[in-house]
Amino acid sequence: MKRLFILLIAIFITFNFTMAQKHFRIGAGFDVVFPASDYNDIAKTGVGGSLLMDYSFSPEIAITLSSTYSSHGTELPVIGIDGEVIEFNIKSIDVLLGGRYYVSPSFFGLLEAGVRYLQLYADIYKATDNNNSDKTTKYKPYYTAGFGLGYRYNLAEDKSDFEFTGIYHFVSGDVMNFPTFTLRASILIYL
Repeated sequence: MKRLFILLIAIFITFNFTMAQKHFRIGAGFDVVFPASDYNDIAKTGVGGSLLMDYSFSPEIAITLSSTYSSHGTELPVIGIDGEVIEFNIKSIDVLLGGRYYVSPSFFGLLEAGVRYLQLYADIYKATDNNNSDKTTKYKPYYTAGFGLGYRYNLAEDKSDFEFTGIYHFVSGDVMNFPTFTLRASILIYL
């Protein structure tokens, strides 16, 4: 019975996507990520990219799924090995599910939650003859929640949109928190 129920939901969602395609959008964005609070003491402003999916249930409400990759330089001291300078970077990957509420056809508020994977990375291969890939930390997951505001500009009627979004994410860590403020410019096309 449970499998039949899941199958019926999957068929309903697939039918809804194919019959109402103008409500489904997919796109990519360019992100500038500013560390906030104590995280600003160790990380510099980062850049990255996003993959976005958006499904509108009505003109006012939409659900979103996004995945973001960003890389930050750090304020950590550099290390010298065999005459080479080693710098550290912080890399992150976000996987987020969210919702939007459009207060007008162009302006919207955004809430999202998910997981941020963080990694401390050091390019030490140029300073050693060892090609072992265990020179960085493994990606570690942290739960994140965020809210933001955005503006959508329709480039071509029911074909593509340009969006500019500002999002604040709170990320709770073991020793410290990793909050960020992201400015994102993205292009989405209707499927």
